[in-house]
Amino acid sequence: MTRSNPSYLSVTARPNRAHLSSLLGILLLGAGSMLHAQNDSGDPPNRVARISVIQGNVSLEPNGVDSFSQAEINYPLTSGDRVYADNNSFGELQTAGLAVRLGNGADVTLSSLTDNIAQFGLAQGSIRVRTRSLAAFNGQPGTVEVDTPNGAILVDQPGDIRVDSYPQDDTTVVTVSSGAVEVTGQNLDQQLGPNQSLRLAGSNPVYAEQVELLPPDALDQFDQQREQRRQRASAYQYVSPDMIGAADLDDYGDWQPANQDNQGYGAVWYPRSVPAGWTPYSNGHWAWIAPWGWTWVEAEPWGFAPFHYGRWASFGGRWGWVPGPPPSAFGGEIQPIYSPALVAFVGGPGGGLSIAIGAIAAWFPLGPREAYQPWYHASPAYCNRVNVTNIYTTNVTVIHNTYINRTVNVYNTTNVTNITYVNRNVATVVVPQRALASGQPIAQAQRIQLTPQVRAQLSAAPIIPHPLVTPATAIVAVKTPARAVPPIQARPVVETRQGFERAGSPGTPVRAPQPPAAVNRPATQPVNRAAFPQQRQAQVIAPAPAAHPAPVAQVPANRPVPESAPARPPVASQPAIGHPAQAPQPAPARTQPATTQLERPAPRPPDQPRPLINKTPPAPVQPPFAQQKRAIQTVDPGRPLGPQQVENLRNGRPAGPAQQAEAPHPPPAPRSNAVPPGKPQPKQPNEKEPQEPRG
Repeated sequence: MTRSNPSYLSVTARPNRAHLSSLLGILLLGAGSMLHAQNDSGDPPNRVARISVIQGNVSLEPNGVDSFSQAEINYPLTSGDRVYADNNSFGELQTAGLAVRLGNGADVTLSSLTDNIAQFGLAQGSIRVRTRSLAAFNGQPGTVEVDTPNGAILVDQPGDIRVDSYPQDDTTVVTVSSGAVEVTGQNLDQQLGPNQSLRLAGSNPVYAEQVELLPPDALDQFDQQREQRRQRASAYQYVSPDMIGAADLDDYGDWQPANQDNQGYGAVWYPRSVPAGWTPYSNGHWAWIAPWGWTWVEAEPWGFAPFHYGRWASFGGRWGWVPGPPPSAFGGEIQPIYSPALVAFVGGPGGGLSIAIGAIAAWFPLGPREAYQPWYHASPAYCNRVNVTNIYTTNVTVIHNTYINRTVNVYNTTNVTNITYVNRNVATVVVPQRALASGQPIAQAQRIQLTPQVRAQLSAAPIIPHPLVTPATAIVAVKTPARAVPPIQARPVVETRQGFERAGSPGTPVRAPQPPAAVNRPATQPVNRAAFPQQRQAQVIAPAPAAHPAPVAQVPANRPVPESAPARPPVASQPAIGHPAQAPQPAPARTQPATTQLERPAPRPPDQPRPLINKTPPAPVQPPFAQQKRAIQTVDPGRPLGPQQVENLRNGRPAGPAQQAEAPHPPPAPRSNAVPPGKPQPKQPNEKEPQEPRG
């Protein structure tokens, strides 16, 4: 058994704001003011996006693979991931500061998701973008951009916008309900304010005209329901509004404010209706998401925030989640930093233990005052930030040691190997190593029974940096075939358009190129029209003399759904996931506004890809997973590649050694065939990579 560290476990005094400020100051010793410094050290992003709602058929194509599978709730998304919501289906993506709601056959790619930029590519369909804040993690204004085949939309002021992309007519409609946006394209740079709608046609050049706002449809109603739910959330008095998934907690659990029963941990959230014997990190599966590598995906609809922020503890036999510092801590300057999984791994010879059935994988949740050690490449300053934003404590010793020792030998120091982890003996999950490597749901895996003999081996085993096994291709490839895919399955390509001058203040008249004289031209017939979102008609606002621009029709920005309208049940083929309320009612199909008699370039056939026009060049995405996997197997099995290794692969070079040395692993030992007493001798399992799923 390991010995206890009394100074680490005995702090029970209730922290106050002054103590927390001192904690921040000590943590940043040696790191200067890097809390809000530009992220130039190769650290992973401080945020991800999350699939938070699935209604009907929603599909996912992760970066690095070329096929769709059914999307799942709580799956983390990052740059390069692509999501499709079928017609009559809805989805929601959340990240810090904003939410994107999908409908009408929306095909959305996360072109770039960094600390400073949230950039979405809309190839077709409709989205509502609710931007709450434009503040970035480095303290500078952030960028929110929606790229379409006709132009790029940049959010200038937080608010509510809708973007509809119609491939059959090569047009895009941008509608601003609140806030302000800048619409840019070839020969066009226009700002729109509240209650304005602009239609774009073509791309080189792009023609623009103002149109009347339309009454709400089913996507608007879905958006209203989700936004009202977010605004009612009481969790934000305990956690930062930038904590992804916090709004779900009210529907599935209860908060207990800070009191003497909470052991000085602050507010604690307790989930309702979990089964007997439930422990954190036991009902979900492992995924492999670069650059973090091993990432936990919880199955419960509320299971994002409590598994990527904060810590878990058992209070009188009941599991509670401790979120970390409240929003008021540090003057509101601290934003929660995402972690792929706040656990510690237990290992042995070859990275696992040999208990009856062969190599196993084991992990347990970290307790409220236990420092998290990233298994991916990260700077000392990142270690500070990811811990200080997730730990509620006045004891700075361990976290400060994390900073000091991270650059030396983190796993060969007493502050890590000689800690008695509070959850190790009560919440360790043990499965065959192949179940972790393939991303198999833990509920379906062959769980290892924690007999006294097994517990003794686990107690004596060391804590390891990460599972020493390379993930199988199945962990990111198709596991459950998609029920629906976009008509154009090829990934959209991008065209960067830069150098446009900014227009005047929001709401200034549209500046568009002068069209040629009207001619009679037969309409182009779209290909496979049924596969694209339906449209509805709206009137074009007639242009007025430049000195007297025509006013835009004053339509309420957020017209409420009539109370008498009956709710529409979710799509019968798949129940609503992650959304306890009923789905929105049927509404008239949203149709493209009526065109004027202007001669424009002939629309591109809708079954051909349309490049996405952007103003901000997107960040480079990760190389294909198969290429990364070969390098991981060669360099360090089970550890994700570092920034320089990824750059080497992009340029056709071998990955090379890791820039950041990793802590030593437990030395290998002869394989044990010991079998717990009373158990029959099993056959030796096949230790090769799991077979890829078919179909």
